[in-house]
Amino acid sequence: MRYIVVFAQQEIGYAVGFDNLADAIDFLFWGYEEYELLPYGTFDLLTGDVWPYEHRGERIVNIDNEIISRTAQHYIKSAIRHMN
Repeated sequence: MRYIVVFAQQEIGYAVGFDNLADAIDFLFWGYEEYELLPYGTFDLLTGDVWPYEHRGERIVNIDNEIISRTAQHYIKSAIRHMN
């Protein structure tokens, strides 16, 4: 798992991990289109880069990249704790 997508559903923040960027972006696209998710963006665990999500060329929500980064890192730490 390298890419962590961060999104909200019913005002609660979530994160999910993916192995490749195309799957991560696809998840956010269809989540917004079909499942009423509010996509924030994607965090790259390897580089630390953050990409705010743009749906059809426009940002859905104006959220600070630091929030995306912190949420993704919290998700990873939580996942590691549950594996031990």
